[in-house]
Parts: sequence; structure tokens; C-alpha cells
Amino acid sequence: MKIDITTLSAISKIQGAKRAANISKPSPEQNADGIKVSDKGQLFQSLLQKAKEIPEIREERVQEVKNQIQNGQFNIDAQLIALKLLGQEE
Repeated sequence: MKIDITTLSAISKIQGAKRAANISKPSPEQNADGIKVSDKGQLFQSLLQKAKEIPEIREERVQEVKNQIQNGQFNIDAQLIALKLLGQEE
């Protein structure tokens, strides 16, 4: 059997048609893009949102300390501060 270019091109056209016929189209649910967030991811998102809602400055604590300073009742315990810095809280 003699093989030449014209024979090969005819064969490739037949094979290409068969391959195209075998390709199935994806269903609509396979075709849709999307993401799914795990339960842990959802929990993290909700906790992160709650953390963002907490004010950075606790106004009631600031006012309490201001009042103590004005009344001369604010005392600093250096030993307690040192223990907390060393991670040895009482």
C-alpha cells in the first residue's frame, strides 16, 4: 500500500469528525462558575466581621480612667505591670 499526502489528509478529516462527535457538551450545572465556602471559612468570616465592629477605643474605660486621674484615685502598680510584661500575671 502506498501512502501519500492526499491519503493522510483524507484520513485526518474522518478522524477529526469522529472526535468532534464524541465530545459531549457540559450540562448547565457543570458550566456554571461558583465557589463554595467551608463551614470553617464561614465561621471565620462572621467572627472577622464582628471583630471589625468592635471599636478600637473603649470610650467607657477611657472615661473611667480620666475620672480616676481627676479625683486622684488612679494608682499605677509597677510590679503588676512587670509581671504582665513577663507573662506571669497574678
